[in-house]
Amino acid sequence: MMKSISIIAAASLLAVTFPAYAGDATGLTATSLLDTKTLGDGVPLRYPTGDAHLTALMVELAPGGETGLHRHPMPVVGYIVSGEVTVSAEGMAPRVFKAGEAFVEISVWHNGRNEGREPVRILAIYLGAEGQLRVEKKQGGDGHY
Repeated sequence: MMKSISIIAAASLLAVTFPAYAGDATGLTATSLLDTKTLGDGVPLRYPTGDAHLTALMVELAPGGETGLHRHPMPVVGYIVSGEVTVSAEGMAPRVFKAGEAFVEISVWHNGRNEGREPVRILAIYLGAEGQLRVEKKQGGDGHY
């Protein structure tokens, strides 16, 4: 009963707040892919200070390819568009992410590997600050993938 009341209240708020949208929407579906307050390793999400800067990239990793050890100084959301990637980090069991799955990057040094036979394509959304590098490479690098 309480869930029904919450759904009705939310729908009413949507209709009041966005009347044209709520009234004109047909064939609309919204599927939750990710809902979290933590990074992939359980560390609480923290946004960088400074002027907000969001970047969305389509990252492609060839079969047999690796990202190299890296970490991100900001929250990064990933969505596997095609293929699958295996992510390994010290002290953690390897995790495999497949097409259609969303994840938040982890805070520690990690490596992504494409162990499959097709390229893996990842939509990566970086929630950073103006002028901030998106990635820090363990072995150096420009920080711009």
